[in-house]
Amino acid sequence: MEAKQFIDSVCALEGFKVKFRELHWNAKLMSDHKLCDSLISSVTEFQDSFAEEGFPIFGKFNSGEFFPIQQFSDSTKETLFDLQTMIYNFKALLTEPQYCSLSALCDNFLHEINKSIYLNSLK
Repeated sequence: MEAKQFIDSVCALEGFKVKFRELHWNAKLMSDHKLCDSLISSVTEFQDSFAEEGFPIFGKFNSGEFFPIQQFSDSTKETLFDLQTMIYNFKALLTEPQYCSLSALCDNFLHEINKSIYLNSLK
């Protein structure tokens, strides 16, 4: 795991928040509208905890280094699967003992994502 991978992941999470906000504003169903609201909150909480755990290991962002990485999925379901894949891939890099708290955060967040995928499949 390198600092750039950590920074890119935090930036990608910002991009997911922007995408879920866009999906929220364009939702045709109230259930999608509410789900996207919930997802924005979940991603925000995870991103904050993840960054605060990672900063002592990888260092803080330099000026101009933090920006959203755009997400291109067209639906809540696709975006959830993209987010899930990103977290699985990132978690796979967290093999060293000093990353165990970051890995645990990923596990908890994957649980939230899986619940959201299930809820999205019920509509």
